[in-house]
Amino acid sequence: MLETEELGISIVEDLNQQSETLLHSRNKLHELDDAIDKRKKVLTAMSRRMSRNKLIVGSIIAILVIAIIFVLYFKLFH
Repeated sequence: MLETEELGISIVEDLNQQSETLLHSRNKLHELDDAIDKRKKVLTAMSRRMSRNKLIVGSIIAILVIAIIFVLYFKLFH
């Protein structure tokens, strides 16, 4: 009877330790999920800024090309 009781106590202690390990792992997983969400938001913001910067650079290039054509037109034909 005593041996069975000791075995039961050992099993309960093991289960308790495993439960704590699972809870700790779950908490770490939630922390990682939050960190991934934050990084995803940062990457999305960076992508938007990059697209906006490309649009600005493209617009500046187009304006400069138009200005060059305009200057050449007046230099050659006037």
